[in-house]
Amino acid sequence: MSKFEENFQKIAKELEALDKTFVIKGMPKEYEGIWTPNNEIRLWSIPRQSAEILRLLVLIKQPKLILELGTSAGYSTIWLASGARHYGGKVYTIELAKPKIEIAKKYFKKAGIAKHIKKIEGKISDVLRDWDKKIDFVFLDADKENYLSYIKQLEPFLNNNAVIVADNASDYKDFMKDYLIYVITSDKYHSYLLNIDHGLMVSVKLS
Repeated sequence: MSKFEENFQKIAKELEALDKTFVIKGMPKEYEGIWTPNNEIRLWSIPRQSAEILRLLVLIKQPKLILELGTSAGYSTIWLASGARHYGGKVYTIELAKPKIEIAKKYFKKAGIAKHIKKIEGKISDVLRDWDKKIDFVFLDADKENYLSYIKQLEPFLNNNAVIVADNASDYKDFMKDYLIYVITSDKYHSYLLNIDHGLMVSVKLS
């Protein structure tokens, strides 16, 4: 195991432990209008198995520009970036909650991959309204009920054969039903549900 990977695994385990304890009670002002379970803000990091799959997909696809919607504390971000570092890719990641942003910044640096990550602070819909870059890979892990709106905002910027991975396609499928129907039935995509952890809907942009 390389020194990078040894340190990376250590940092990943730190974030996994933090995921179990971090909580903000009540609803911060910037979260108004966004549904959250039990009216709490948690990290809601993806499970390790899903993280491993994300890195594998990145290494296979080798996307130059990866867009992540929902940074949280940066757990999924560091897995995406740990794949992108091998070929010069970059992860653009959007987060609204300031406490999570500060945690993520610290762990990007500790993992040694900050230069492969572009942090964007703000509401996803506002950021996407001004988006102007071509995208090769998208990871959706934010407010589920808006997945369809987000992907439609992004469609003009998706390169052919872009990969889109949406988390929570099994456990919160009712909140993202319109998105799931869209990517499954639209002739723009080929989609397949990886029924692991919370469910990863993997789609490929065809045209």
